[in-house]
Amino acid sequence: MSHGNQTFTHVIDSFPEGEKSFIEIPFAVGPDIERIEVSYHFPFGGGGSVIDLGVAHNGRMRGWTGSERGHITLEEDRATPGYDLGPLEGAWHVVLGIVKIGPACKVDLQIRLIAKRPRWLAGELHSHSEHSDGGVTVLDAIHRARASRLDFMAITDHNTVSQNIIRPDDPDILVIPAMELTSFYGHTNFLGLGRPVEDWRCRSPRDVADKMAEARANGATIVINHPFQNSAGGRWQAGFDVAFDAYEIWNGNWSVMNEEGLAFWQELLVSGRRIPATGGSDFHLKNRRRHGRPANRLYADSASIRDILSGVRQGRNVVSFSPDETMAVPSADDLPMFGAQVSAGAATGVIFSGLVTGDEIRTVTEAGTVEAITATGATMTLERPFSGRFIRYEIWHAREPRLFTNPFYAE
Repeated sequence: MSHGNQTFTHVIDSFPEGEKSFIEIPFAVGPDIERIEVSYHFPFGGGGSVIDLGVAHNGRMRGWTGSERGHITLEEDRATPGYDLGPLEGAWHVVLGIVKIGPACKVDLQIRLIAKRPRWLAGELHSHSEHSDGGVTVLDAIHRARASRLDFMAITDHNTVSQNIIRPDDPDILVIPAMELTSFYGHTNFLGLGRPVEDWRCRSPRDVADKMAEARANGATIVINHPFQNSAGGRWQAGFDVAFDAYEIWNGNWSVMNEEGLAFWQELLVSGRRIPATGGSDFHLKNRRRHGRPANRLYADSASIRDILSGVRQGRNVVSFSPDETMAVPSADDLPMFGAQVSAGAATGVIFSGLVTGDEIRTVTEAGTVEAITATGATMTLERPFSGRFIRYEIWHAREPRLFTNPFYAE
């Protein structure tokens, strides 16, 4: 995917148009780049120079910070304040505004292009704020998620998108725009868009399906939430022949509705469906839940919203009871990732970490649980040739789950 990081340095010591002019330094950004960094220095202070800084992308200004900042960064979904979010690929220019040329004026400019790199991230895909019934401000929700050591979160307020307008400067956590379609016939999250549908109102299960199709056509990633919630509107009643990308098997504290949801996911897998699993805290202040419990531990090609949601749709996701404890990953770089199609007889391997005495690792196929092993240490590795239609893993401690992987599927 990546050709590595690139660094370009320039020294500008000629200003042919003098003061009140602009100098542009071109550079190109390819599809393998995740972040642009621009740093510059010039002699300033009493009687010194004043050189402003900005950048342009495909001929349009993408931001300007005057002479206030010596270093700026841009990514698809986060940037130094004063700079627009958006795609990076294309033709760029560093734009220098020549305000004042002092004695011996020169500008030392460095442009660094940081390549995408796959990584494991931890995040929250289902939570709420005061923009519906969450009971906390958006900024408080983001702070709580960051305190839970999450890399990303979605604030999925009910039938509203006003929460998506509020974005903090330079957050340490990526906030995915989202909405929870909340109908009389079940709830479903639309992830990745600030306004996924024009009108959320549903008067029938058919309307729910139509809204899901509309959101999918607009580019949303769609997750059916808590399908067995014991409330008239919370239980899923719109069927599973609808436009959706994943299925929430673990909502908040483990409960009967999650047990039923897990069992039905297994039925769907046995029937031949390939449906990625997710989890979500469904945080509301009144339900005393904590962001990232459960957490989505996800393997993404970069830390962008686009690549995170692609990972959700591909099932490159482990649902664990916390963001930083029990974990499962392929045991070698050349072995299949969760969600992948695997040929019969090919090797698969998973290393489990963060185990405690009494944890049970279960291997689950279309035949049900075919093996259960009690942990003997903090780390264990299970390897087996692929056979059958799918293989997935669960970790339990007595009656409490600790982790669910997505399946490996037969080619």
